Amino acid sequence: MEAIMMPVAVLGITGVLMGLFLAYASKKFEVEVDPKVEAILAILPGANCGACGFPGCAGYASGVALEGAKMTLCAPGGPKVIEKIGEIMGVAVEIPVKKKPAKKPVEKKEVPKAQTGEPISASQEFIEKNKRMLMKFKEAFDAGDKEGFEKLENLAKMAKKDELLKYYEEIKAGKIVPDGSAPVAAGTTNANAISASKEFVEKNKRMLMKFKEAFDAGDKEGFEKLENLAKMAKKDELLKFYEEIKAGKIVPDPATMTDAVAAVKAEVISATKEFVEKNKRMLMKFKEAFDAGDKEGFEKLENLAKMAKKDELLKYYEEIKAGKIVPDGSAPVAAGTTNANAISASKEFVEKNKRMLMKFKEAFDAGDKEGFEKLENLAKMAKKDELLKFYEEIKAGKTVPDPATMTDTPAAKQEAPKVEDTKKQEASYCSVLGDGLCVPEQNEKVKENLHQEIDKEVK
Repeated sequence: MEAIMMPVAVLGITGVLMGLFLAYASKKFEVEVDPKVEAILAILPGANCGACGFPGCAGYASGVALEGAKMTLCAPGGPKVIEKIGEIMGVAVEIPVKKKPAKKPVEKKEVPKAQTGEPISASQEFIEKNKRMLMKFKEAFDAGDKEGFEKLENLAKMAKKDELLKYYEEIKAGKIVPDGSAPVAAGTTNANAISASKEFVEKNKRMLMKFKEAFDAGDKEGFEKLENLAKMAKKDELLKFYEEIKAGKIVPDPATMTDAVAAVKAEVISATKEFVEKNKRMLMKFKEAFDAGDKEGFEKLENLAKMAKKDELLKYYEEIKAGKIVPDGSAPVAAGTTNANAISASKEFVEKNKRMLMKFKEAFDAGDKEGFEKLENLAKMAKKDELLKFYEEIKAGKTVPDPATMTDTPAAKQEAPKVEDTKKQEASYCSVLGDGLCVPEQNEKVKENLHQEIDKEVK
């Protein structure tokens, strides 16, 4: 028993002594905390955001109470926390008020006064060409915008436009820019305008005006970019008019232009009427693609013509590139007349087979060998020898006439089938099934089913 009690007593006495020592040490070595720090920490939001510039809310409380930090730094707490901190510190705190930015008074735009004074000595053509630049310079100079008008002078110097610089000096001397934009009377010609037709100007006005603006502004990068685009698209006519603009000519307003009868007729390609009628769709497609700058489109058509070895068509493609037009060779044929270049089919045959004939012609003209050979094979399967005959005529360059313009002469009209012809026809049907197995009605059904299959293939 003694062996147990002695260690217990020793441990108990040691614990009591240690407790007394710790209690004494806590009192002896106690660090005093300013009650203001604790009070400020208690009212702070405890976000520990660091927006005040101190490491957390405890750091800010110590900074205010012990280091004299500003009491208005706690953004999350707002005005209420600032007031309470002031009460703890016994100081009246001025809460900062955010001032709204003062509205700028709206300046009334003065109506520009009519110019009075001696005009600059430039010609009307020069003023029409450079009016925008002259007016900009005058506005900048009158407004005392030194940076603005000096920039315009530098641009003119870079572009070596000595005449423009001369008139800038006249404007500086107090002269005005006269209004040289009097409308051109309908039917009259502006001698200083580019030599383009009304149709060309209407079609390309945006590009022409962009080029003129860039050139007048001395924007070398801008107008050279437009020139390069025209070169890539091989638009030689557009490049020609760019050169005229560079030479000082202006872009006329299409509304004031009237093309003379002689001027309307642009130079046409040197193809014959028959060739144009036969290939009009391909020629027009090429022209549309070329005029639109669709390089991929017109090059595709050129490649098809090369594959089909259509050298004549390629020749006329080159003429279109050179600016020539495709003439309208599709004048309606008068009733009762015959188109010498049309296939030799009767009106009734053309009406019945027009869709197949046109499909074959389109495929052949487009150089689609797979397409027109497929149609030939279908005609061979159906034993349509007459249709194959006209396919050959189309290959030889003949056109498919419009049934509406055709008239069959009485002599050309087919007579009613004779009995002998009917027997021959039956015999030909019998040969399909073999000798001794002639079933004409059944053969008619076979023929009809074959026609239906052909129509499905075509569709």
